[in-house]
Amino acid sequence: MFDNGEIELKPTFTGILNDFFPRYLNVLKPFRASLNEVRIEGHTSSAWNITSTDSEAYFNNMRLSQGRTRSVLSYLYSLVPDETDWIKRNIAAVGFSSSRLILNADGTEDAEQSRRVSFRAITNADIQIKRILEAEE
Repeated sequence: MFDNGEIELKPTFTGILNDFFPRYLNVLKPFRASLNEVRIEGHTSSAWNITSTDSEAYFNNMRLSQGRTRSVLSYLYSLVPDETDWIKRNIAAVGFSSSRLILNADGTEDAEQSRRVSFRAITNADIQIKRILEAEE
């Protein structure tokens, strides 16, 4: 959904986000009190270029994954103007570089699948469970 080494969203990806994100927000609406945050998580493959050390590749990919998630968040912020206050308070853009690779069955990296942006709703279930337990006492 991005050109190699770039953070600008491709039109195909903006089309997916146009369809996905408003529906995602509607699904989350009834559960907002149970959410700590929603993360837009950026991931890269482990590759950078053949002259890079592992450390250089990791940190270059960190910058890339963070830039991509910021691009996604910026786009979503403008996509749903009536939700911008909630988005500012609750959605974080996080880059993981190549720390969470997708592996093939043989243990080798699936570079194409490793390059991704995902959404993760993080709940405050621990607080909700504590309230339930306290109410039962």
